[in-house]
Amino acid sequence: MMGSTLFFIQRFSALFLLGYSLWIMTFVFLNQPLEFTAWQIFTNQLEFLILTTLVAFISILHAYIGLWTVGTDYFTSRTLGFLHPELAKYANLIRGIYTLIFCIVGLLIIFIILLTIWS
Repeated sequence: MMGSTLFFIQRFSALFLLGYSLWIMTFVFLNQPLEFTAWQIFTNQLEFLILTTLVAFISILHAYIGLWTVGTDYFTSRTLGFLHPELAKYANLIRGIYTLIFCIVGLLIIFIILLTIWS
């Protein structure tokens, strides 16, 4: 993967998630006392559903980049070999299993979020 591209995607996604959080917090603070009907109307808007879907995908992308970076930095023959020489032989396998686990968890999270907000 290209380092500078990942850097900019990571920063853009963080800014997008910050903006979304501020948007939600602004709604909550401007609608005091917050009542169920106001929240229900707000969350049933197409704008909310689309932005929340984007946030779900962007947050998974953000997490994927961060976890991929950790995996490629720490699950190498050199770093695992430092812990124990036998682990160095299995660095690629360990990194592959690590990547597979967080990809499966990410897809599961996306599925649950989409099922929750669109049903």
